[in-house]
Amino acid sequence: MRTIEERALLIDFQSGDRLAFDRIFRLYHSALIFFANRLLVSFDQIDPQEIVLDIFVKLHEKRDSFESLNSIKAFLYISTKNSCFKAIEKEKVRQKRFDGYTSTFNESDENNILSQIVLSEVHRELYQALELLPEQCRIIMERLMEGKTAKEVAEELSISVSTVGSQKARAISILKKRLSGAGIALLLLYL
Repeated sequence: MRTIEERALLIDFQSGDRLAFDRIFRLYHSALIFFANRLLVSFDQIDPQEIVLDIFVKLHEKRDSFESLNSIKAFLYISTKNSCFKAIEKEKVRQKRFDGYTSTFNESDENNILSQIVLSEVHRELYQALELLPEQCRIIMERLMEGKTAKEVAEELSISVSTVGSQKARAISILKKRLSGAGIALLLLYL
């Protein structure tokens, strides 16, 4: 490209002309993708296209600060290199965390995870059933499940201990009809 053409392209680009930006994009885009792919050759999970497009966004934002097409070219390559290295570092950290997690993972861990899923579902079932209880039953059961004694609940709600007991019995009776065996077992663990 001749110096006069470069100067005109740069002036148009700096003024925000879309065609000038498109021309610069077409001049460098494929080369930058190739460059990023070479830097990221061992990191398939990093998208070079996304990195390069982000660099062009930055280029557009800083369009006033360039003195020549060579300075634009230098910015594009240096920014692409830096962004690729930054993405590689982030990926290495992510991979290290993942490797740390999976290296300690074995079959008993898988069984534990499945047990935790089942327990979580039973817990969800119990709390959904609690939401359907009459208000006073629900409030009393929630307090009892927090580990409070019948006496503490009675004092907190300004009711008698026998009312707490009867509401608890009523709640358990209702919950027995709504919960699975595992849900009842979990409820009993709380009480």
